[in-house]
This record gives sequence, C-alpha cells and structure tokens, in this order.
Amino acid sequence: MGGSPSIPSPPPPPAPRDVAADNAAAYRMNVETYIEKAPEMAALENKLRIQYSPQQRSLERQLSALDQQSGVQAGIQLEQQYGPQRSLEALRRQYEQSPQAYALNRGLGDQMTKQFERLYGTSPYGSVEQNVATNRQPGPVDLYGSIGKEIKNPSVTAGTK
Repeated sequence: MGGSPSIPSPPPPPAPRDVAADNAAAYRMNVETYIEKAPEMAALENKLRIQYSPQQRSLERQLSALDQQSGVQAGIQLEQQYGPQRSLEALRRQYEQSPQAYALNRGLGDQMTKQFERLYGTSPYGSVEQNVATNRQPGPVDLYGSIGKEIKNPSVTAGTK
C-alpha cells in the first residue's frame, strides 16, 4: 500500500492483540480509579445530599402541589363549561351499561348525603348550584302544540268578511 509523492501511505493497521491488551489495561485503570475514588465520591454525595435534600424535597412538594392545583383547576373549568351535560351523560351511560350499579351508586350517594348532613348539620348541596344539586331541568315545552289543532280545524274565516 504505497502512496504517491503527494499522498503519504497510511500507517499499518494495529495488531489486534496489542489493541486488546491496551483496552484491557485502560479498563483496569478506570476501574481501579473508580474504586480508589469511591469513598471520596460517597462522602461528597452525602454532603451534597445533606445540604440540598431538604430544599429538593420542599421544591418537589411545591411542584407536586402546583401540578395537583392545575389539574384541579382544569377539572373545575371543564366542569363549569360542560358540567351538567357531562354529568348527565355519564349517569345515562352508567345506567345503560349497568342499571344495578347505577341504582347502587345512587343509593350510596343518598346515604353519604344524609351522613354528611347529620355530621355537619348542613346539606352538602349548599355549595353547589341549585340546578346541579337537584338536577331540575325546565319542564318540557310543546313547540308544536298549536300546529296540530290549527291543521285539523283551519280557520275558514281568514281573509273573508
């Protein structure tokens, strides 16, 4: 593998045994250094842990509280936006899937409401909007009530005198 005058020839490839021996020596030196420095690193790690762990824990608590608060706020916002509709949809779906579970949950909810009232002396529905608490929807409106009557008995006097 000779080269030309302007391009020097590449160096010969290294011997595989020499490379393996060099790699093993470097690995052994790294492991020995790690073992040698392990007590110092452990001491430094403990010192840093003692110094920063309370701050880290308080920051983690704050972040967790903020995460929880933002989740609750998003839930409240969605509930305000779509509240009664979503609640009724969930109840309807639950009733369609399992009427027994629906009845059980309604019964347990009524029981918990009574227990809350007995324990705290006030209704838990006091903090909820009235239409949500009692689920009173406006009565049915008959939009086409007058149409049928007028079609059956049309007024023949219209336009004539």
